[in-house]
Amino acid sequence: MEKSKGLCRQIALPDPSDALVLQVLSNRLWHQIAPKAPTDTAFFAPQDQPFAKRNVVNEEDDWGYGPIASWLDFQKEILKFSKKRKYIVVTDIANYYDFIIHQFLRSILSDYGLEKEHSLDLLLFILDAMLWRPDYMPNFGIGLPQMDFDAPHLLAHTHLFEIDDLFGDDPNADYARYMDDIDFGVDTLAKAKSVLRDLDLALQTRNLRVNSGKTKILTAAEAEVHFKVFENAFIDKLKARIEQRSTSVLWVSFYGRLAIRILQSTTARETFSNGNGSKLIKRLLSIAKDTKTPLPDDVFGWLLRDHPGLRRELFAAWSKAGVTKNQIDRLIEFLRSGEAVDDMVFILSINAMAHTRFGRRFTNAQFSALRLLLKGDEPSLLYSRLLFVSRFDTYSLLLNEISQTVPIWSRQKFLSRQVAGFAPLFFGTAAWDKYQALVRRWSGDDGMSVFEFHEKLRTDPATVKGVNAFLKAPNPSSGTSLTHAKSLMILSVIQNDKLTKLQRAVLVGQHSTMMSDAYYQPIFSRALSNMI
Repeated sequence: MEKSKGLCRQIALPDPSDALVLQVLSNRLWHQIAPKAPTDTAFFAPQDQPFAKRNVVNEEDDWGYGPIASWLDFQKEILKFSKKRKYIVVTDIANYYDFIIHQFLRSILSDYGLEKEHSLDLLLFILDAMLWRPDYMPNFGIGLPQMDFDAPHLLAHTHLFEIDDLFGDDPNADYARYMDDIDFGVDTLAKAKSVLRDLDLALQTRNLRVNSGKTKILTAAEAEVHFKVFENAFIDKLKARIEQRSTSVLWVSFYGRLAIRILQSTTARETFSNGNGSKLIKRLLSIAKDTKTPLPDDVFGWLLRDHPGLRRELFAAWSKAGVTKNQIDRLIEFLRSGEAVDDMVFILSINAMAHTRFGRRFTNAQFSALRLLLKGDEPSLLYSRLLFVSRFDTYSLLLNEISQTVPIWSRQKFLSRQVAGFAPLFFGTAAWDKYQALVRRWSGDDGMSVFEFHEKLRTDPATVKGVNAFLKAPNPSSGTSLTHAKSLMILSVIQNDKLTKLQRAVLVGQHSTMMSDAYYQPIFSRALSNMI
């Protein structure tokens, strides 16, 4: 995933079984570690994973390390510094995740008296195996993979407990930390320099260093500008107004348009270019997404091109608010330019389109141009291409893509599961036998588990009953109110001839947003007609 200027962060994508093990282990570790934190000004909270306990603040993870509430609490703590201290020290750790030594991490966690140390060993072993390394090279025991799961973030947070302990009780310095972002409030330049020196020396004992390029010593006035105190307060009020008037479509729409006007403002864009400006953009995009406010073409193009670190939030808002023809043209132009140097821009953009509600069909020429840009043998491109074709094109073209790329998807568990999940699109068509033969021969255990699950949905009422609550529940973050994978599960269910016509109709009727989509509607209508 590109951070900026073509520099990329490697993201690990664990398969479902590994993800489940990681989350269970990190949940267990968090319950043991959380009460032992040396200070209450080091902010971190687990994300709201689908199989983790619901976070009490019920907020989305917009920053990558946990619910937004933790980040806002961190900002409030720093605001206190600026009101009672003359200087604010802002710093972070250089390449933090890459240089965490497992042996040091293990010893720190052991000092906290974990009940079952073999669970910690297993967690470190799994994470170490997920790190990229040159072919055939051994594990080095250094670094944590970055992923959208709690385990590495929790370990990285806990690794700095010694730093929290060192500075948390200093009467001459206020201290706050959010993951590896570390801030101090002090009264003199001498104290500012001394805390930075002591922090750097303490980190060096753990093979880490302060990031000098991002370190700043700010006056209280400069800190207000850096942390965007006024702007964040305005956004807080805006979000509060939206909550207060959530039942009024007109007011919600008005506040959403106001957030967009701020993104379009030349003056505001100057504010976004320094300090915590990118955080403001994230918060405004979150408002646009929540209010389903369409993104203007110029805002979409500006963020896509100039803010690679915000693409996840951009595409989330884009998917929820709706896609325009001009924006697809801008996406095609960007992908053609050669500036798309990472994998995630393809995955995120196509995933956003796959979960957008289309009120009408777009031109075949435009979609064909986009599909051609996804050509390639890299797994990330194949994933994006298969997702795109399964959502917007014919089953015959999808079968052609699957047939021609067997050597790629058959060697990737994630892709094998994806291919097997397309089963309901082929059932009852002339391509079923060929598709079924390919999946049975090449998809392996992982793919077959998905294929057999869809077969049970299509033939076994008991299986349908077991997942009925899941199928009924909407996915509010999706523009169609359902993920593509769940839509395909429902497609399997409505092809189950052991269910009554009423049962199938009720299930489909509960997802009217999906059924109003110009691409889903004919597929589901045809499946329902075939069952009459």
